[in-house]
Amino acid sequence: MKPIAVAALLGVLIVGQGPVATIPFKVIGYYAEWTAARYPLSGIPAVKLTHVNYAFARIGPDHRLTWKPGPFDEIVALKQKHPHLKFILSVGGWTDSGPFYEMAATEENRQTFATSCAAFLKTFPQFDGIDLDWEHPVIGGVQPGQPRDAQNYVLLLAAVRKAIGMRSLLTIAVSASPRGIEPLAYAEMVPHLDWVSVMTYDFHTGDQRAGFNSALYNHDDPSPKLNLHDAVQALLAKGVPREKLAAGVAFFGHGWRGVESAAPWGRGSGSLPVGDYKSIAETLLKNPAFVRHWDDVAKVPWLYNETAKEWVSYDDPESVRLKGEYIAAQRLAGAMFWELSQDDGSLLDALRTGLSLAPSVKK
Repeated sequence: MKPIAVAALLGVLIVGQGPVATIPFKVIGYYAEWTAARYPLSGIPAVKLTHVNYAFARIGPDHRLTWKPGPFDEIVALKQKHPHLKFILSVGGWTDSGPFYEMAATEENRQTFATSCAAFLKTFPQFDGIDLDWEHPVIGGVQPGQPRDAQNYVLLLAAVRKAIGMRSLLTIAVSASPRGIEPLAYAEMVPHLDWVSVMTYDFHTGDQRAGFNSALYNHDDPSPKLNLHDAVQALLAKGVPREKLAAGVAFFGHGWRGVESAAPWGRGSGSLPVGDYKSIAETLLKNPAFVRHWDDVAKVPWLYNETAKEWVSYDDPESVRLKGEYIAAQRLAGAMFWELSQDDGSLLDALRTGLSLAPSVKK
């Protein structure tokens, strides 16, 4: 679709250097600082985004916010050219969530961290807020969690909100699994937050069974709640308002070796690194040995190489558009995706198209 057609479809206002999004949904893209050499920040599709989560800052041994020197001047230039665009500093992530557990455990540590967040935003006013990616309170991740994490998270969010003020954004990225959703006190958390981004992907990472990375709906999944729809509905039931809930979209895939059948849920003998959608499109989708299949219930594609016994779960423009339509139909806050450098441009365009359309039948 031509850019002008997308602009007209999404109801944007043409101003200055280009269209500025005025659609009633957030389009939140993560930017990974380690991709800067091959994907400069200045090259992001700013006119197609509302927010950028700059990943990742970390928590130091003194419980203060720490970060690598980055292209922060490029953010200033981008915002001058695209004043609608907001930048948020993301803290933690899967690898660097360990310090959250102890930092959040005491009032003194929470205040130290909160104060350092406020100091960062004062020093770098090109950032509009803080995003906490604690993966994961209570259930753990690389580090083990504890039941105390649930109430400590509420207290941490209250401390950060007080320190940075109401004009700065405060958001979190959270687990989409039932065991990750259930223990958290969302009704107490959301008053401090601008929105919650649910990471509705990585549903079957590390599993022996070849399953969907980011299904929209369940279809014969041995773990039937691992899909975007059920995660969204669970968070709504826990007290997250629709207007404060952004659903996650994956711009990457996962693969398995040694899968004897093209059908989903077959057992594999090991993982198959497939990387991001851009790589999948440039390699696997051009390889006739990989045959595309589509699940019309789960609303996602997969690839199967019968000769090599390789099975790949990924999202493509069709599945991403349908997720955008779901988000629009559910009147959620918008969509979040990981991450910008993984796209060839087609996924973000499909997401925006989906956000502009609501299906006639809601599920």
